[in-house]
Amino acid sequence: MDYQAVLTEHLQVIVGKKIDSVRLACEMMMFDFEDYALHTLCFTRIISDNDILVSTLDYQSWDQKVEENNDEWYFVEKYRSKIEGGTVISVNVSSLNDVEIVLDNGTTIQLFVKNGYNHFDDEHEQWVFFKCGDYSYPFITVYNKSVDIAVNRLKL
Repeated sequence: MDYQAVLTEHLQVIVGKKIDSVRLACEMMMFDFEDYALHTLCFTRIISDNDILVSTLDYQSWDQKVEENNDEWYFVEKYRSKIEGGTVISVNVSSLNDVEIVLDNGTTIQLFVKNGYNHFDDEHEQWVFFKCGDYSYPFITVYNKSVDIAVNRLKL
């Protein structure tokens, strides 16, 4: 099934919403758009003014001692004011389930789904989208080659 249109439609609910926060857990970035959340486990980068502000790969550059002592955390803190507070003006999903979110402050969030086929392991979550607080549906989980959209506890 081609999920591009379905995912694009579901993500349109964040158009017009402000990005309240960006949080980190290892290489995962978590974005809060008022009452919606987007957790990215795939390669994610934030760009502005033709410059990459931060990417999840920046986590790999760290002091090997304290989890927060890495470039991902450093750059998110450095550019937090450029990222947070922006209002979503567009959301696009590619045919590969990559996502681009454009904010009115000139910042763009890009998600890139990792390798589509796993040789040694099962599929992995790439990104998850859900409504905060009341855990209402849909609850969307995008994997390397498949998509789960839970609607009223049923999957599409």
